[in-house]
Amino acid sequence: MEESTTLKTLIQDNAITSARYEMSALEKNIIYIMMAQLKKEDTSDVNYYVSVRELMERTGTRNSYEDLKRATETLIGRVLQIKRPNGNLLQVSMISSAEYMHGQGIIEIGLDPKIRPFFFDLKQNFTTFQLHMALSLDSKYAKRIYEMLSQYKDIGVFKIELLELKRRLLLYDDKTGEEQYKNWSDFEKRILLTAKKEINEKTDLTISYNAKKVGRKYSDIEFTITRIRGAQTKIDFQDESAVVFGRLINEFRLRKDQAIQIVEKFSQSEIHKTLYDIKLKVASNEVKNIGAYTAKVFGLG
Repeated sequence: MEESTTLKTLIQDNAITSARYEMSALEKNIIYIMMAQLKKEDTSDVNYYVSVRELMERTGTRNSYEDLKRATETLIGRVLQIKRPNGNLLQVSMISSAEYMHGQGIIEIGLDPKIRPFFFDLKQNFTTFQLHMALSLDSKYAKRIYEMLSQYKDIGVFKIELLELKRRLLLYDDKTGEEQYKNWSDFEKRILLTAKKEINEKTDLTISYNAKKVGRKYSDIEFTITRIRGAQTKIDFQDESAVVFGRLINEFRLRKDQAIQIVEKFSQSEIHKTLYDIKLKVASNEVKNIGAYTAKVFGLG
């Protein structure tokens, strides 16, 4: 549990930061909780486990089963459009599957293989931002704009064409020419001022912006970004049952039904102690099949 008492920073490729897509606040929060679990050594078959209790506690929201089911169903169908450095256009879903563990309050999330490289082993051209601050933002647009501005927090300035910002937020469609919030005052009130207020009150950034005109029409926005030193706080972001559940499946190679039996039958301390003993035996080459041995130790046959 090395992440449980330390500040959690999320990292993603700038291509995702600037991609064109739309997600609700709940969808974004599910992705954030999943991102907090990503490790560069993860293989392509590793799944991630989101605790519904943790999700609601961290965001201060109350979501029904139907809300969550609708959010994950929509996430699977969401298409991100990412421009690759070679000019290729990648169209990809963020997640490939979602499975609800009956009676556990845990959602198993499968990450699309094509999206994995955008989160792992990034050496340059990446964005970092704080998990708990991203979760604290209520507006889906505030979350996206916070990510975009975090990319430029060390520079202090972010300039973007108004239409490009709308493209990224899926408020403008190049194919149809359909544009939401055509009236500047509506866009400023519903998108920019809301995002500015939330980001300034809840994150490690203080922002302001200046809209520029060409003739009588607004064309560009220049954001000024100031980092607030010492704004980060240490906080535990992982529900213990979700962590244990993920370890039993990914690390100890158990089936989901076996993991459920263990979580329901044993205390967290008992499980951790047993898993520690099993790891010692594996390290000393006393165990050949970790899945079968783990099941046997826990009395699963």
